[in-house]
Amino acid sequence: MPIMDDGSSRTAPVKPRERRARQTRSTLLDAAVTVLRRVGFTATTMQLVIEEADVSRGAALHHFPTRIDLFVAVAQHASEGQNAWVRRRLAGLPPGIDLYMAITEATWEAMMQPLGLALIEIICSARSDPQLSEALIAVVNDFENAQFEGVWEIAQVIGVKDREAIARMVRLNRAAMRGLAIEMMFCGDKRQVDGALQLLSEYKRFLSGWLLTNPDKALFG
Repeated sequence: MPIMDDGSSRTAPVKPRERRARQTRSTLLDAAVTVLRRVGFTATTMQLVIEEADVSRGAALHHFPTRIDLFVAVAQHASEGQNAWVRRRLAGLPPGIDLYMAITEATWEAMMQPLGLALIEIICSARSDPQLSEALIAVVNDFENAQFEGVWEIAQVIGVKDREAIARMVRLNRAAMRGLAIEMMFCGDKRQVDGALQLLSEYKRFLSGWLLTNPDKALFG
């Protein structure tokens, strides 16, 4: 997830038939996210998604032959959407400490969007679905690696040299925020969650300060 977008991507012309196919696929993915949010993973069926998307069963099965195919595609879609949200949220901030610190809040905001919550729902549900779990590993690994590389890119700009410390910080922050997002789904106590997020940010500030004042020391041997 390059946080500093260089604008190098280019869009090739799309034929009408391909455009319609992409639109149908996008409609199905958005419908799946809506149904997931409304009824949860276990109750989300292909039929409910088809009805929400208002497409034919044949069209839906052409794109996603199985329920597993659909959920893996939703996870990919959600990963890309979450990273895009973070990039938009941070656009305009120059590389430096303010951008580095803002990543945490932007990531939390992205995680609490429908796409972010859908991804958490699917990841949690994969624990009891071995087939989904196996298919999901590559998608989640790519997403999490992209998150880390984006943070590491900015960390180097401000002078941090300890890659392993940043990797562990990103892992801890992500796990903590996912846990807080699940807590919000159940209890909805925003005040307590906001307090926990503030502590997470202060921990990041403290750790980063130590790394900057001890640039030649490895925090972990």
